[in-house]
Amino acid sequence: MTLARPASAIPGVSSFTPVQLLRVARLFAADPELPDLLPARVEDPSGRRWHQLAETPHLQLWLIEWPPGAGTGFHDHGGSRGAITVVRGSLTERQVVHGDLHARVLTEGEGRAFGANHLHDVRNDSEEAALSVHAYSPRLDQMTHYDVVDGALVLSGVEQRGEGW
Repeated sequence: MTLARPASAIPGVSSFTPVQLLRVARLFAADPELPDLLPARVEDPSGRRWHQLAETPHLQLWLIEWPPGAGTGFHDHGGSRGAITVVRGSLTERQVVHGDLHARVLTEGEGRAFGANHLHDVRNDSEEAALSVHAYSPRLDQMTHYDVVDGALVLSGVEQRGEGW
C-alpha cells in the first residue's frame, strides 16, 4: 500500500492547496506560546501587530493580532492561495458577490481556506482583541487593494513585498 503525499511534497510542485494551508494554520494556532511571539506594541495602539512564523518560497505563515475595529480593507493576495484560523476572539470576513456585500464571522477555532482569486476584507468588529494565524502558498509577495464604489470593487493600489510587511 502506497500513501499519497501532499501536493506540496511532490518534487516539482511548488504550492500547497487551500485545504493543506488550513491544516498548517490550525497546527500553528494550537501552540499555547503563540501570543508570546508578537512584537511589543510601540506606535498605534489601535493598529494590527504581526509576526512572521515561517517562510519558504512555497509557504508563508503569519500571526496577527487585531485590536477592536482593526481591519484590512478589501484586498487580494497576488495569486497566492491562503487560509486563516482564529486563535482568540472573532473576525468578520466580508466579500462582494454579484454587487452584494456578504459577511461571515469566524470565531475561536474556526478557519477558512481560499483559492488564488479570493478577494475579501477582514476585520475585528468585536470589542475584544482577536488573534489569528494566516497561511499563504506560494509566499505572499503582493496584495492588491480595492475600494467599494456603488457596490463594485475598484482598484485602489498594489502593495509589494517589503512595503511594511
